[in-house]
Amino acid sequence: MTDTREREMHFAQAQEIADVGSWQLDLTVGELDWSDECHRIFGISHDETVTFERFMDRVHPDDREYVETKWTAALDGEPYDIQHRIVVDGETKWVREKAELEFDGDGTPQKGIGVVKDITENKARERKIREQKRRYQSLFDSIQDAILVADDERNVVNCNSAFTDLFGYELAEMRGNDVTHIYDEHTESDVVECALDGSGDDTNVATTVQLEKKSGQVFPADVTIYERQRGSGESNGFVALIRDVSDREDRLNQMKVIDRVLRHNLRNDLNVIQGLAETAETPATEFEAVKIVDTCQKLLRTASKWREITSFLSSQPKKEPLDVVPIVESVASRTQARHPQTDVVVECPEQCRVVTTPALGTALEELVQNAVVHSSRDDVSVTVQVEPGETTGTIRVLDDGDSIPEMEQRVLSWEQDIEPLYHGSGMGLWLVNLVVRQSDGVLSFEENDPSGNVVTIRLPSYAPDE
Repeated sequence: MTDTREREMHFAQAQEIADVGSWQLDLTVGELDWSDECHRIFGISHDETVTFERFMDRVHPDDREYVETKWTAALDGEPYDIQHRIVVDGETKWVREKAELEFDGDGTPQKGIGVVKDITENKARERKIREQKRRYQSLFDSIQDAILVADDERNVVNCNSAFTDLFGYELAEMRGNDVTHIYDEHTESDVVECALDGSGDDTNVATTVQLEKKSGQVFPADVTIYERQRGSGESNGFVALIRDVSDREDRLNQMKVIDRVLRHNLRNDLNVIQGLAETAETPATEFEAVKIVDTCQKLLRTASKWREITSFLSSQPKKEPLDVVPIVESVASRTQARHPQTDVVVECPEQCRVVTTPALGTALEELVQNAVVHSSRDDVSVTVQVEPGETTGTIRVLDDGDSIPEMEQRVLSWEQDIEPLYHGSGMGLWLVNLVVRQSDGVLSFEENDPSGNVVTIRLPSYAPDE
């Protein structure tokens, strides 16, 4: 066997092993020469003359226009490196074709050489991997608790749909950020780090920390951290399972406040009624009669507020896009009608759309009413300002009446636990707080100048999909 013949045989064997065929094309005379492996891949007999038309007969009908377009472009000098389907004996296969063409001085194509590789198995593996990823992503997104995946440097690499729904961030906004981005303060991060450092050989750590949403709302969450490991057993970051427990905390605080109200407010008011009633053996003075009526009405108002709070907690409405401007204007109009001596001013743009619950109107009415009813002044003035923003819409209720007790503010802001001295004097503010929290918003308090209060509600702006 000559060296040339042996090289040809080895070349043919190599092409068969690699599922790669080759071809040569002389465009000046229209001759196309295929290697044996090309014939095998396309299922065309060696005795059959191969033409461009015969080749196109093997191309999948849905890919013919694409192949013709790419080949025409190659004749004009563009690269030819494509993947497409062919049909051989009723079976669909995938091939990758790559070619180089030679041109004369006028830019006319003269010759070409190319290779064809059978990539059917590669495509099958790719489909299998895509399907596995699809199933994994489907399972990942179906989990109701928020999931955050981070690398060994604590940088975010992935999150599920529940996370984006809870925190308001898209994955693109979180990817690459340190996980401390979602902690309320670095002290919360320290709590997690200490728990991880003290976990020993445990593969997961559970703790409760304060986290912060994109809207700025801070909420309590149970966080369980699972370590990710490489095959070698080395750390590859971690997965955090996050569960919002603010509803649980709201109910716990509600129970504490109810206990305080029942043991202090109601007891004191009932003592007043009892004391006045015991003097009823003699003709009651007008003052005593009015005091009994006022105290009873106060008790009824307290009970009414708690019914509203309990109702809200038992069946919280869903969030939806709402324009707050007509809501504010309606609340101001009703308050002005009930209290003609009060000056209610509205400063609003034409529109301010936010994502909130329909109970926002009730919350705003509570704030405006509180400013009027709990003021010792006869001519209290209330201003409601609405300010739209790119990420949050802001509503401010400003008054010049009596200051909201600091303890009330701190308890509602979760800056202070319920203590024996707290008596829940502002039941309406509890409802406001619940509505704002349910809307992923932030409620804050500050003093007005020279007197009174500024109560601010910040809610996520509504940004419809383009």
